[in-house]
Amino acid sequence: MSNGVRNKTKYRISSVVTMVFLILMVLFAAVPLLQVLLNSFKTDRECKTSPLGLPTEWAFNNYGETWQIGGYATAYFNSLLTAFVVIAVVLVVVGLGAYALTKLQFKLRGFFTAYFFVAISLPSFLYIVPDYFVMNKLGLVDTRWSLMIVYTAIQIPFNMLLLRTFLAGIPRELEEAAKIDGCNELNSLLRITLPIAKPMFLTVAILVFVNVWNEFLWSNTFITREELKLVATRYVRFTGEYGMNMARIYTASVITIAPVVILYLFFSRRFIEGMTSGSVKG
Repeated sequence: MSNGVRNKTKYRISSVVTMVFLILMVLFAAVPLLQVLLNSFKTDRECKTSPLGLPTEWAFNNYGETWQIGGYATAYFNSLLTAFVVIAVVLVVVGLGAYALTKLQFKLRGFFTAYFFVAISLPSFLYIVPDYFVMNKLGLVDTRWSLMIVYTAIQIPFNMLLLRTFLAGIPRELEEAAKIDGCNELNSLLRITLPIAKPMFLTVAILVFVNVWNEFLWSNTFITREELKLVATRYVRFTGEYGMNMARIYTASVITIAPVVILYLFFSRRFIEGMTSGSVKG
């Protein structure tokens, strides 16, 4: 057998193995989501007796009842407002910070870079207790501001380093050429760096939105007023000391994850583009 035939055979085997692996990964992710969706149309009794398979009776009223009982109209508003405020602040802070860490020369640049690396290595729940006492002293517990401040602080370190890695791949010559044309550092950031880094800024915005939308621990700790609770904490409405309504829990799951799934379907291409971009192609 010639080397060419052997290479083609190896390539085909490798392609088949890769395709099978990818199909298995898709099924591993999609089947549970599909089953959750199907169970959201079942009755509570059927969810408990037959959690797998198609519903025997399609309970379409689950969504209306779950939406109303869970207070999802208010919860959606609270989560969207919190997410948009946090995204706006994080984008401004990490944009300016990452640009400074990458393009500017100052004494404490190494210290700040190391600080952000240390910050992302510590789990956030370690300082939830001291943060709670600080927020309580400031009178911010049970307000939207408490979560906005905490979420912003949590999201900055990782996204700062992520954006810094991207900006490091932008040739310095582009900013220097802009300065020759009369631009200062801020104008260089706005006119040169920002347009090039748009995919990464979008990636950061998506990551922040998903993290804020799915966060449970901090929102459940800092917010006790029903009118201020976020979407991720609405499950407790359908659980109790002596039992739980599984049909509504599945329905609440779909209501909770729907915006994230829709967001990814619309922006998956740009998200992947931002995550895989690390340099500027000429």
